[in-house]
Amino acid sequence: MLVLSWLGAIAACLGYGVSSVLQSVAAKRSAEVVGLTGIVLIIKQVPYLLGLAADTIAFTGNVVALQRLPLFLVQSIVAGSVGVTAVIASLRGARLSWKDWTSLAILGLGLVLLCVTAVPTAATQISLIDDWIILLASIVPLVVGLVGFRMKNRASAILMSCAAGLGFSGVALASRGIGATGISWSLLSDPLLWAIIVHGGIAIGFFTVALQRDAVTLVTAITLVFEVVVPSLIGIMLFGDAIAPGFTPLAIAGFALAIGGAVLLSRFSE
Repeated sequence: MLVLSWLGAIAACLGYGVSSVLQSVAAKRSAEVVGLTGIVLIIKQVPYLLGLAADTIAFTGNVVALQRLPLFLVQSIVAGSVGVTAVIASLRGARLSWKDWTSLAILGLGLVLLCVTAVPTAATQISLIDDWIILLASIVPLVVGLVGFRMKNRASAILMSCAAGLGFSGVALASRGIGATGISWSLLSDPLLWAIIVHGGIAIGFFTVALQRDAVTLVTAITLVFEVVVPSLIGIMLFGDAIAPGFTPLAIAGFALAIGGAVLLSRFSE
């Protein structure tokens, strides 16, 4: 099962990276058309549909990874998908500067440090009350996002990016919780499954609107920081996610490097 979790984390990283490229290609092909017509033109394109398929594979890999790997490791690996996007952009002809290659190296080093310091283990099973709290906590990103939606200028995009990051955090926490209870037909009545759906819908919605109101680099960077930091900290307190004894400083350094490298590379999400 541990091997499957590692493979799932790798699949999530690669899947999200490839998806970003495919969906970006589809969006640019319809860049001249705005409004509902533009959205329809985008989603009808083969690259966009392939991107959705890659997203589905990535999400499945993410859930599998959280069966046995701690949140701070999996979320950092998923954030590393911007590195995959950057490499693909380079292969497609984009010119990477020395700063970009340095950022890739920083991201890679951070992930290596996290891999060697994380303790692979199943999440501690939480109570049904905690399950419901994770679901009901979706009101937080919803309220933050709605406030941002009613605002204008950059502040609007910033708040909706925060809401998206919090929503994706809820998805990660619920996925980790499901990893502790196991996957069966009873999952259909599990609050954590509905938490994934609700948090995910809120996150995707506000992330999409935020992209329409400001630069993709700003939106992606803010969202990345929230969706990595928030669930990672909660995972340690709630699910018993652990760092190897004596390696805490190294893990913190790896965490900071991974986030920093991902944020610096977030421009490749365009």
